[in-house]
Formats: sequence, structure tokens, C-alpha cells
Amino acid sequence: MERQREKPEEVPKELKEKAEKELEELRNELTRLRKLKKQKEQIEQRKSKEEVVEKQKEELETYNVEFDALKYLEDSFEKIEDLLSSDLGEIDHKAFKQQAKQIESELQILEEEIVGEEGLIVKELSPYEKLLQAYPWLEEERKKFMYTMPNKKKNLTDYTSWKTEWAKVLFDYARFTVLHILYIRNLNSEKPFSNFSNREVNIREIAEELVNRNQAKWITKKKNQLRVYWKSLELFSVEIYKWAYQQGRLEPIMIYEIREAKSEDFSNLPLEDLEEIFRILVKNRKAKIFKLEDGQIALKITLE
Repeated sequence: MERQREKPEEVPKELKEKAEKELEELRNELTRLRKLKKQKEQIEQRKSKEEVVEKQKEELETYNVEFDALKYLEDSFEKIEDLLSSDLGEIDHKAFKQQAKQIESELQILEEEIVGEEGLIVKELSPYEKLLQAYPWLEEERKKFMYTMPNKKKNLTDYTSWKTEWAKVLFDYARFTVLHILYIRNLNSEKPFSNFSNREVNIREIAEELVNRNQAKWITKKKNQLRVYWKSLELFSVEIYKWAYQQGRLEPIMIYEIREAKSEDFSNLPLEDLEEIFRILVKNRKAKIFKLEDGQIALKITLE
């Protein structure tokens, strides 16, 4: 009789959950790379439109090479997608490890091809990745104690050091995310603050340190919204003037027009800050303020 084929050893529940989590992370990485690939295609399309009609044969050959590279990337993405669509329950743990290793290898190759061409596209780091570059200890095993606030009464030195270090992290978090107002409740679910043993208490303690340093202020009595000044209003006034000048905006500029400058750090400033910046520009004789019939104000820059 033909010998029955041995059934693969059943994967433990813990290993399945871990495998599913790792595969989910790989899917997220694949999504990020697809976004980079789309940006690359958009750049290529824009370059193509800007080119003069009279192209030499050499340039045409270069375009063909780039087209072939994009086709290879698409084929590779489809290959990874096929791997990710495998049913985890039908493979043993050893097979999963081989699959994950192959996917990671493919992702690394794709990422190098997408972001590797100098001047084509710059890899965009997430705010948390920027924080990790500035503060590597956020994910160091030996620094896990930093996610628990020291007892202020028993060890004032450690408490002071802890609060000082985390105040820097919170300040840079606001800067990297380009947020002027932080909502304490939202920070509870954002890394690295979501790793705190007592999230809301710890975050409020750190926020108070920024307030004491005059780098932030509470804008509600309940202390659930924090305005962080990671760039001064004086500096923002210089940037807004420069932006208006370079755009040739000689006519009065409305608040909503500043809001539409999404690529600028000042586009999402609170209304009261924008009004104060307008006053700073007037004081420095860089602009004039106009009050419209509906009560809104507009800014008209003054040419030097």
C-alpha cells in the first residue's frame, strides 16, 4: 500500500498570531512602496510633458529603459501580492518563514529601485521614523523604563531627567507632524506615547513641562488641547511674506488662501495666530490689513 503522506504539524495559535502580525506589517510596507511607485510615475509623466518635442534618439532609448524598469516593478509587485494572498492556515510555520523571508527580500529590492535613483524621489519618513532617528532610545530594550514615570517624591533627580527628555520628544513630535495643536486624547494612541504604562497622566506631565519652558500653552481650561510653539510667530511672519512675494500675491490675501498652501508649515496655523502674524507684518511695515464688509480681514504685502 502506498504510504500515507505525513500531515504538516499544526501551527500553534501564538505562532499563527505572530505570523499574521508580521504579514500585516509586510502588507503595510507593500502599500507604502506602491505609493512611492505612483509618485515616481507622476514625476515621469510631468517630466515627459515638460520635454521639448525634438528629442534625440538617445533620450528615447533612456525613456524605454525607464519604461521597462516600471514594468519590472509592476510584475514584482504582483508577485509579492500573490505571496501575501496565500492562506496562512494551509501552510506550516517553516513554510511561512520561507515566505516572509522571500517577501522581505523582494520588498528590499523594490525599495532600492524606487528610491535609489538620485534626484528622482526622496524616501519620505513618517513622523515616528524621524523621532527614532533623533531619539533611538525610544525602541531600545534597555530603555524600556522610560515608559514609566519615576516617583517624584522618592527620586526627584530621575523624575526631572525623565520629564526633560520626554519634553524634547513631544516638542519634536509636534514639529515632525506639522501640528500646532496637540489633542491629549489623540496622543494616547500615537507612538511612542501609546507605550506609556499610564498614558494620559504621563502625557499631561510632559505637556506641563513644555508649558513651563514657554514652548507651549494650554488653550482649554480642561487642559485637553496643547498649543506647541515649535516655530515662533515672528519666523512664520517672515515665511508668509516670502511665500506671498514669491507667488506674486500683490492683491489682498484672504485667510482661506493661506489655508490652501498645504505644502507650507503655516497653512494650518490657528486663526488667532494668523491674525497676530498679520499684526507683526504691519508693525514691521511689510504689509497692510484690510477689513472686509463681512468682517473678515485680508493681508496686502508691501514691496520693499
